[in-house]
Amino acid sequence: MAQHPDHLPAVASFELRPGFMTVSGRRLFCLRRRATLSPVTSRILIAPPFAEELNKCRRILALCAQRLAVAGSEVWWPDLSGTGDSEGEFADASWAQWVDEFSGFDAALAQTAPQAQPGYLAVRSGALLLNAAAPRLGNFAGARVVLWQPVFDGGRYLQQFLRLRVMSGRLGGQDEPLQSLMTRLAQGELLEVGGYGLRARLTDGLAAAQVTPAGLGAARSVTVLEFKNTTGASPSAPSVQFAAACATLGCDVDVRMVDCDQFWTTQEISAPTAVIDASIPSLLGQ
Repeated sequence: MAQHPDHLPAVASFELRPGFMTVSGRRLFCLRRRATLSPVTSRILIAPPFAEELNKCRRILALCAQRLAVAGSEVWWPDLSGTGDSEGEFADASWAQWVDEFSGFDAALAQTAPQAQPGYLAVRSGALLLNAAAPRLGNFAGARVVLWQPVFDGGRYLQQFLRLRVMSGRLGGQDEPLQSLMTRLAQGELLEVGGYGLRARLTDGLAAAQVTPAGLGAARSVTVLEFKNTTGASPSAPSVQFAAACATLGCDVDVRMVDCDQFWTTQEISAPTAVIDASIPSLLGQ
């Protein structure tokens, strides 16, 4: 099981409530943080990234959730089935199941803080999950959304993930073409990539997932943050195109660069403060 950060500094103005919940008929783990010294004015649900990227992001997500809670938020960070401390195996999860579970967490959070401003922090492929769940989320039209280096195309992302196995095989003297791996998945085979078991029930949904203006552009506001430790770097073309399309739908959208490492790729765990500083105002409408 994954270990959540438990060495964060204690802050008296928020309460940390880790524990299991029954969501969509499954026993799932969720880290919940709630403001204690101020009224809860916003509720934030985190859409986590995929596989090892999630482990690389645990520290920065914990710090960001803490900051949000201190500022007056109820913040939920769920482990979907087969991930983190939730029940099930990664190889048995499905994309539809994850979307259903994320929607279930959203409904439970809305009941806990019904008057609070809704918000969503989606990390990498979490943007695909949020887009898929958006039609089922309560008051999404009033939500503030922040995307950390979003994955716009699930099919392309899956191919990049499978290339980890292609490269690993070549280092071991085995040539496994990408198309061969795709075919084996389609035929129902279990593939292990980077220590994670993949089946078509998950990869088919991931490959078909997209981030669309019609999906996330239905929110009150969307902030896209991209990260690169190069002065004067420009946002990617997909982010710029997405923002332009969202703007035509009346969504308040912003795309910004943050000068820092791409923390989900670094060998050592990295949690740049600049990422959190750029995210908090957008999520809280400050």
